[in-house]
Amino acid sequence: MRQVLLAWTVATDPVATQNVYREIRVGAAATCGCAPCRNFDTARPALYPRTLSELLDAAAIDPCKETKVKLVAPLEHGLQLYAGTYLFCGEILAGRAFRGFPFLKDEVDVFERIGDTAHVALRPWLCPEAPWAPRPCVRLEFLVVLPWVLEGAGAGAVNLGDRSRCLMS
Repeated sequence: MRQVLLAWTVATDPVATQNVYREIRVGAAATCGCAPCRNFDTARPALYPRTLSELLDAAAIDPCKETKVKLVAPLEHGLQLYAGTYLFCGEILAGRAFRGFPFLKDEVDVFERIGDTAHVALRPWLCPEAPWAPRPCVRLEFLVVLPWVLEGAGAGAVNLGDRSRCLMS
């Protein structure tokens, strides 16, 4: 199915996407167990901004089965900035280019703002693993601000250089 998702025109395969999501038991946050991931698992998708929920629905994505998620940083007032990835079967036909690595000077690689608390970018996923392989896939990468909803204090300051701390990547 050809559709426009934000700045990208994509060919999506909703049936294949839904079939793959049926094979996935839980999302990345549910498999981790650290407090930030448990908070994300509890807060999403109910506290996602409507625009993010609508985008996930348009791509036939199960909002409870993210492929990757990590706490980027705790913010003021008990809010948390998360980054993560969802997948769907399909291909990017047109839109903002993904500059990849090494960075190319003339191409743009930015997230689209989809509300006050979320940004999204679509990128091709060239080497999908099971259960996504061998289908062509697109990564829907997101940044989203969610409140701390677990009992007790929210996540404290995060040392992003400390690789021993569990931050799903």
